[in-house]
Parts: sequence; C-alpha cells; structure tokens
Amino acid sequence: MDSYLAFIILIIFRTNLTPIKMNPKEILLKEISDMFGDKISEQIIAEKVNQFVRYGNVFLLFEVMSLRKEIERIKEEIQSIRDVIEVGKLKVPL
Repeated sequence: MDSYLAFIILIIFRTNLTPIKMNPKEILLKEISDMFGDKISEQIIAEKVNQFVRYGNVFLLFEVMSLRKEIERIKEEIQSIRDVIEVGKLKVPL
C-alpha cells in the first residue's frame, strides 16, 4: 500500500492536483489521456494501461521490442531515401 501512496503523491505533486481517491490505474489512465489524448484514442490508451497493470515488466519488454523493430524499419526507410538521393546526384545530365 505504501508504493500506491507514493505513486499518488508523485502524481499529485507533478500535476498540482488536489488529493482525490483514485486507484493507480485510474490515475495512470488519466495522466496518459491528458498527455496523449489528442494523438491516441482513449480506447487504445485504456488497453495499454490495462496491459501494463496486468503484466507489468513483461508488457514493458514487449513494448520496447516493438519500438526497436519500428526504429529499425524507419532507419531502413531513411537509408533507402538517402540511396535514392545519392543515385540522383550521381546522374549527370547530357
């Protein structure tokens, strides 16, 4: 219970909220919705929070792995764009 209290105090301090009775899951859901609600749907945020609460570190591990795959895909895309630009620079008009 002490970790929940510390979590609530941290959220209250960060957001300047008045103390209210909410469980950590509700607090996390509200915080993330406030931060990313205009970019991510409420339903997706709720699903991710539920997965995090349910699976904890395993959920984070899979999210990190997913993000690494996405980063690699973006790097490959950037490299292919650079290759196309280089080929365009090498062509000399006649």
